[in-house]
Amino acid sequence: MHCSVDRITPHAVYLEDEEGRALTVPPGRLAPGVAEGDVVAPGDDGLWHTDPAATQARRARIRKLLDRLNRKEP
Repeated sequence: MHCSVDRITPHAVYLEDEEGRALTVPPGRLAPGVAEGDVVAPGDDGLWHTDPAATQARRARIRKLLDRLNRKEP
């Protein structure tokens, strides 16, 4: 299961799964270095770890959508 990190607060981390469902986990369940916008997956150690390839693909897809939305039509 992969989720995107929507928001990190001192008391909770808000994730969204591939189906659009919201999940909340304690900040202590994140592996070091996880940031908002990352795509994460649960590891065998009980922590959520960044999936660098999925994160890069998601950011590229979003960038492409934003470019299309911001394009000015003649």
